[in-house]
Amino acid sequence: MAGERGGLLFLIGGTDRGIVKRVTEPFVAAAGGEEATVALLLMGGEGWEGYVPRYMAPWEARGVRRVEVIVPKEDGKLDLIEVGRQLGEATGIFIGGGHTARYHELYATEPVRSLVRERHQEGVPVAGLSAGAMIAPQVCLLRPSPRNPDECFRIVEGLGLVRELVVEVHFTEGVGLGSQTYAALVEGMARMRVARGLGIGSGACAVLREGKVERVIGTGVWEIRMTDFEKGRYSFREIRREA
Repeated sequence: MAGERGGLLFLIGGTDRGIVKRVTEPFVAAAGGEEATVALLLMGGEGWEGYVPRYMAPWEARGVRRVEVIVPKEDGKLDLIEVGRQLGEATGIFIGGGHTARYHELYATEPVRSLVRERHQEGVPVAGLSAGAMIAPQVCLLRPSPRNPDECFRIVEGLGLVRELVVEVHFTEGVGLGSQTYAALVEGMARMRVARGLGIGSGACAVLREGKVERVIGTGVWEIRMTDFEKGRYSFREIRREA
């Protein structure tokens, strides 16, 4: 199915238990090892430069020397010509964490959405951290969070790197019917008639190939399967395929 063939997709639920560092080795290997060129997509804002070393240090420790940072200009807009060049040269794409709605506005709308999707279909691995993971599927949930409590719950079109899947992050903190992330995931699945959902904990990463979970790094990846949309019935299980 279009939108699912291509490179690996690393969906990282947060930054707990050193998970970002643990994802570095398989992500860098998939991107070409020491010869990799990684495009790092960030949302900008005040002090954004201070976050760059946190992303780059583990890659540099693995020998990566070329990192193209993509960030909005001072006017809040992307230089689309430069972004096209950077994504075109990238052998790995990493979408950072932050405000999901802002990441969606920048990278999951046209024309950037098609550029990222095309590169992934060509075999380039894509990793998304928290907000970056949320915008990766065809269906993207935008919901209130502790940092953005006034955000309205919305369901929008995401990057489309995987279809027939809804993703929630920071899931480990609130596994259970009363949690915000759990409720948002189930509601999004029910409203969009999507039968499969992944809840990814803050210390976990789900690695997908062609839409299927191939590997779990860390612990805390949960799969929800809707069995009856009309009655709201579903199954719930933890995926344990750590390698």
